Amino acid sequence: MRKAGAEIDRIEKLTDIVSHFVDNGEWRRAATLLAQKHPEDVARVLEKMGKEDRTKVFKFLPLELQAEVLLCFDDDIINEMLKVLSHKDLGELVEEMDADDAADIVSELPEDERDKVLSYVPPEDREDVEKLLEYPENSAGGLMTTEYLAFPADKRISEVIDELKKLEEPESRLLYILDKDGRLLGMTTYRNLLLSDPDSTLEGIAEEVPSVSVLADQEDVIRAVEKYDLIEMPVVDEDGKLVGVITLDDIIDVVEEEASDDIYKLGGLGEVESIFSHPVKSARRRLPWLIMNLLTAFIAASVVGLFKDTISKIVYLAVFMPVVAGMGGNAGTQTIAMVVRSIALGEVTFKDVKRLLFKEIVVGILIGLAVGAVTSVVAYVWVGNPVFGLLVFIAMLGNMVVACIMGLLIPIILKFFGQDPALASGVIVTTFTDVTGYFLLLGLATLSVKYLR
Repeated sequence: MRKAGAEIDRIEKLTDIVSHFVDNGEWRRAATLLAQKHPEDVARVLEKMGKEDRTKVFKFLPLELQAEVLLCFDDDIINEMLKVLSHKDLGELVEEMDADDAADIVSELPEDERDKVLSYVPPEDREDVEKLLEYPENSAGGLMTTEYLAFPADKRISEVIDELKKLEEPESRLLYILDKDGRLLGMTTYRNLLLSDPDSTLEGIAEEVPSVSVLADQEDVIRAVEKYDLIEMPVVDEDGKLVGVITLDDIIDVVEEEASDDIYKLGGLGEVESIFSHPVKSARRRLPWLIMNLLTAFIAASVVGLFKDTISKIVYLAVFMPVVAGMGGNAGTQTIAMVVRSIALGEVTFKDVKRLLFKEIVVGILIGLAVGAVTSVVAYVWVGNPVFGLLVFIAMLGNMVVACIMGLLIPIILKFFGQDPALASGVIVTTFTDVTGYFLLLGLATLSVKYLR
C-alpha cells in the first residue's frame, strides 16, 4: 500500500509540473520533461489533460516514445488520438511498433482509412501488419507476433549459434524447432542451446511444447498458458505449421482485459470504460442497464403493490422488506461471481449442474439459517412480536435458498444460449431475490395478520 501511495504521489507531482508548463503554453518543454520518463508514466500524465493540450504535448514527444505511449493509453484515448493524428503521422508510428501492436492500432481505424495509413509504412512491415489484420481481433492470430526464431530440426547447434550472433534480439524468449515441412516439432531455451554439444542437431534437444490454433479464442489461449505454465504460446495453422508466437506481455494484457471486462459487466457495463471517458459516452454506456434495472424494479414494486393493504395494517413490514430482499441479492451476487469465474476458466460444464445445484441448496440453507436467526432476533426485539420474528426467519431462509439456486442457474443458462453470463446475470438474479423476498415476507404476513396486530 505504501508503494502504491508513493507511486500515485510521484505521478501527481509529475502531472502538476507538466500542467504548469502547459498552462504557460510551453508544450515543448513539457514534452522534453516527459521524454525522460517511462512510457506508461507519460500515458498516465497525458490522460489527465484535456484533449487539445494532450495532443499538442504528444506531438512534441520523440517518435519512438509516441509509439510506446500510444499503446499505453486507454482505449478511449487511443480512439481520440487516431482521429486527431494525420495518416502520415499514424503511418510513422505504426512503423515504429512491433507488427502485433501495429495491427492492434490499425484495427481501430475505419476500413477506408487503413490503407491510407499503411501506405506510409515500408512494404515489408506493411505485409506483416496486413497478415495479422486478417485474423479476428480476439483470436490467437490477432494476438500473436510474427517476430520469432525458428530453425529446422536437422540444423547443427553450432550453426544456429553463429546465426543468432548476427541477429537482433527477438521478441520471443524461446527458440522453436521445425520439421522438414515447417510443422512445430518442439522448442528449446537459449541456455540449453549454449550448454549442448555444438556438433549435435536441434532435434536432439527439442522439448515438446503445447500450441494453439491461429483461430483459437483468447480465453482458450489464457487457459492453455495457465494449464501448462508457459511464458509464451506458439500459434500454428490448420496444418500444424508455426505462424506466430503470443508473448508474455500480450498474455498479461489479455488477462487484464478479460478480468476488467468481467468486472465491468458484473457492474452492469457492456464494455470496458476509461475513468477519463467523455461524460456523454460514459452515460450512454451505463444507461441501458440502468433502464433494465429500473424495469425489473417495477416488477418487484408490483409485488409489493399486491400487499399494500397488509403493509398499511402492519407498518413495520416496510422496515424489514429491504433487509430480506437485499440480503438475498448479496447472496446471489456472491454465487454469480463464483460461477462466472468458473465458467471463464472452463471449470464448470452443463454436466456439473446437478451436483452443484445440490451443493448450492445446502449452502443456501446454511447461510439462511444463520442470517435468518440473527434477523429474526432483531425483528423480535424491535417489534416485540415472536410471530413476526418467525416470519422474518422463514422469509430470509427461503430467499437465501432461491438466491443461491438462481446465482448458479442463471449464468449457466445464459452461457447455454450463447450469451455472456457476466453481463445480465446480476440484473436477473436480483429481480428474483427481490420478488421472492417481498412475496415471502408479505405473503406470510398476510396469512398471519391476526397474530401481528
